[in-house]
Amino acid sequence: MEKSPLGKWKANRRNRREAARASGGAREYAELIAETLIYVFFVMTFLLQSFVIPTGSMEDTLLIGDHLLVDKVAYSRAVGGSGIFLLPQVAIQRGMIVTFKSPAEMDKEYVKRVIALPGETVAILNKKVFIDGKALEEPYTYFRDPQVQMSYRDNYPPFKVPPGQYFCMGDNRDHSYDSRYWGPVPAEYIIGRPWRIYWSYEARTDDYMAPGIINQVRSILRTVVHFFSRTRWQRSLQLVR
Repeated sequence: MEKSPLGKWKANRRNRREAARASGGAREYAELIAETLIYVFFVMTFLLQSFVIPTGSMEDTLLIGDHLLVDKVAYSRAVGGSGIFLLPQVAIQRGMIVTFKSPAEMDKEYVKRVIALPGETVAILNKKVFIDGKALEEPYTYFRDPQVQMSYRDNYPPFKVPPGQYFCMGDNRDHSYDSRYWGPVPAEYIIGRPWRIYWSYEARTDDYMAPGIINQVRSILRTVVHFFSRTRWQRSLQLVR
């Protein structure tokens, strides 16, 4: 049976490592290191992306300080060949969590849940979501102030999602900047699907959003000092659902 691209790379890497041990040559080790770095660069550029949750808009599904691996192949129409073999593509469905470039601020990336698909009519009445006139069951939602009613956030008029676009909202409905404010997300803005939490650290929004190099350095130092005490070990390697 012919090996997969990943299998061939592993076999080649193993052969190079054995050759390096046998010869003791610096050249073989340098080639092995360079090849490994190129492969890691390829994976992080085309297949996976690291993403950190800076706000509470997806609580309690995703928490501030959750560090994610985003599968960039899952929803991509442009990736083929070995990319599809390693990370199979799927059609976007309601309830899936996606990472995308913000339609309102293209320099920012958000993580939200797909609520309405192209061609569907979405409406919100007293915080309850309706799709084509039917109430949507949403066990993942969280309401920070359930007794407070606000226009558009909690009562959104019927809106038909245009072709090739998706209506996305945060699970923390009372604290999420999403499609209710800046409209649906075009399919080409979607980057991928959050896959796993590889590390979770108990943090605040200011630790990631505070401007300036001084604040960034302080945040890094706090993380180093409190790494063990604030790491949420139980969330490590969890699948994102």
